[in-house]
Amino acid sequence: MRLVSNRFAFLVAVLKAREAKGVEHEMLEEILLRATSMAEAVDFMKGTDLGGFLSEYGVARFDEMDELLWKYLDRYFDRIRKFRPDPRVAGLIDRYLHKYDVANIVSALRAAVFQRPAHMIPAGRLFDQGLLNDLSRMQSPGEIVSVLVMGGMAEYAEPIRRMTDIDRRTLRQAERGLDHLYLQMLRKTLEGMDDREILLRAHGILLDYLILGRVLRAAASGMTGTIDGGGVVSGGYLLTPDLVRELAGLKVQEIAARLEDTPYHAMVQEIVRQTEQQGAYVIDRIMESELIMRLREVLSPRSLSPCAVLWHLIFKEHEVRNVRFALKAVEDRLPPAEVKDYLVVGL
Repeated sequence: MRLVSNRFAFLVAVLKAREAKGVEHEMLEEILLRATSMAEAVDFMKGTDLGGFLSEYGVARFDEMDELLWKYLDRYFDRIRKFRPDPRVAGLIDRYLHKYDVANIVSALRAAVFQRPAHMIPAGRLFDQGLLNDLSRMQSPGEIVSVLVMGGMAEYAEPIRRMTDIDRRTLRQAERGLDHLYLQMLRKTLEGMDDREILLRAHGILLDYLILGRVLRAAASGMTGTIDGGGVVSGGYLLTPDLVRELAGLKVQEIAARLEDTPYHAMVQEIVRQTEQQGAYVIDRIMESELIMRLREVLSPRSLSPCAVLWHLIFKEHEVRNVRFALKAVEDRLPPAEVKDYLVVGL
């Protein structure tokens, strides 16, 4: 037992040290303001773990750099696994990374519906098993299910099996079913861990933001009432199915008023203000940064806990996301003012 405890303490210490070598927001601002090439952008990230990885390659285009960023993320998660953490922590890492499998499954479904090439993310269990090419070539829900079974992910097949037609409506239902299934399975994993109350609170916040984002996007596009509260997964931190049913019939301004006594009120007020000026596309941008800050507040202080591992996974994927935005801005010569608001703060 002491060996397991020492091993876990070592893992958390390594993760905290890696966070200290992350790409800071100030570096990203320097890239946006001063970098004129991929090489210069990487130079601004000197001393970081990600910058050190990218400096080994002499790429000049964003599409090449984008591929390297995904390669880095997959290798990084693999390095964490090689520390051989407690089996429950290893299970948490594997379960969390299923989100990339879900994204790839959705991409394959969209390719089948819209008859276009699938865009696969090189991360997750199916990638590790060399099945992404097979998944990207599948042309029907049944064929996609066969790849999931082959890859040991049959638990994600049910929402796809329920697709009676290959059209936009059934695609949307399958996507939501996969999202909910992933969150349900993640919750089951968290329930068996130390500090489960804190982990489940973070999970509930994740679910709240998923549901609230859908409600706000529907309201902003004038499609009030299209969200089915009965289909909402239970276990959210504040948003119960009954409350979601109520919110689904409201406009964005009315949703803000209804959430006045919740921690989400100020965020939704800001969404009201900015959607009036810029449109509904600001919803995800505002919510993502707010979500990261809330998760950090909940998870990061628990240093010798699975909470620290969950936070680190979130930290790394959003660090890579920020760098992607900055590098794309460099290649497209975008004004910094148009890009900086898309960077997730609070890491």
